[in-house]
Amino acid sequence: MDVGQLKTYIYDENHVEEILSSIGCHHIYYHSSGYWTCANKDGDNKQAIVIRNNEYLPCINYTRQIVEVDRKTDLIDLVCYNNRFTFPEGLKYLCELLGLDYYHDFNDDIPESLQITDLILKMKRNDNNNSLDISLKPISEKILTYYHNRVNDLFYNDNISYETQQDFQIGYDAESNRITIPIFSEVGDLVGVKGRLFKKELNNYDLKYLYLEPCPRNRVIYGLNKSMPYVKRVGRIYVTEAEKGVMQLWTYGDKNAGATGGKELSVQQIELLTRLSVEIVFVQDKDVSKDELSSLANKFADGIPIYAVYDTDNILNEKESPTDSPQKWEYLKKNNIYRIK
Repeated sequence: MDVGQLKTYIYDENHVEEILSSIGCHHIYYHSSGYWTCANKDGDNKQAIVIRNNEYLPCINYTRQIVEVDRKTDLIDLVCYNNRFTFPEGLKYLCELLGLDYYHDFNDDIPESLQITDLILKMKRNDNNNSLDISLKPISEKILTYYHNRVNDLFYNDNISYETQQDFQIGYDAESNRITIPIFSEVGDLVGVKGRLFKKELNNYDLKYLYLEPCPRNRVIYGLNKSMPYVKRVGRIYVTEAEKGVMQLWTYGDKNAGATGGKELSVQQIELLTRLSVEIVFVQDKDVSKDELSSLANKFADGIPIYAVYDTDNILNEKESPTDSPQKWEYLKKNNIYRIK
């Protein structure tokens, strides 16, 4: 679900009052100058909450701190606060309330002529990420029965325990000779399957990873469906590039992690991380520079605490990931995490 498009839909269809009422707010009143006021469900201040009537639906709660970090808040934050929801749970609640599918793609509602125009513009820009623009959709978990339910020594020797492999439902596809990595959405639906070539030494022509079941990796934070309780408990999320980083950290006992599937972050991934309202710690490979990390941090709104693991003590090998060694990870976690925003 694209959050920006969902808020625009709520605004366009005049659903704000319905939503406020559903979460227990009372004395809801619309002011002609373009905003609502209401009371918290357990409060008596009739103007404790103010929601502006525009497509961003900004919300201020003057008597409650509705998120745990110092950032701007909106109607969705209020829904999550009132109902004690995580962000994905809050989105799911709103979709059910409004009669929308959680994976509804608002772009499907755009006239076909405009979709074709958008495609032409992307082709003119030589946009290599067209394949990432496919919609995120759940697929049947029956697909996983097509693969062998097996752990493997390739991952084990890369510090991903057999138990962790079972936790993340790692398998094997004999037809393609690939280790299978199921990809789940933040609400726990299977949305894709990634395959890692089951071969230790790779040739130049070998394709290390490919999707056996297509998935727009830029719309998912891998592992978040499992790590969410730990993220909230610790108040921090470690954000790795690769899925294996999440599984390595899970093996080490740091279960508050998620992966973006690459160095670049999409709008959807930034939204998911922002709404966690916790410290965000980027765990990038050795070859990522400080400038690249700063550029990454600047994509987030002010008020979001952004940190990064940066190997100032030079204990990592070239292109080594901070999660590859449990001993190096413990050192870096203790000594080399710096705030970058």
